[in-house]
Amino acid sequence: MARKLEANTWQDDPADVITLVNKTSRNYILDLPSGRVRLDAGRRMRTLKSILDVAGIRDLVNEGSLEVVFE
Repeated sequence: MARKLEANTWQDDPADVITLVNKTSRNYILDLPSGRVRLDAGRRMRTLKSILDVAGIRDLVNEGSLEVVFE
């Protein structure tokens, strides 16, 4: 039988959590260091703010295609 964990094995800092919002009518395939992620038109994705270090993501945010919402 598997051992029950008493606490979270990983806890994110709420200050590091953001939401990326696709403000366009286009679907995006985001090439991240961990792999590809699809972000459909009008959808949101909760992630860590370190994603903004990825040049392609930063470019989409700067041009207004993606919006960053801080939690």
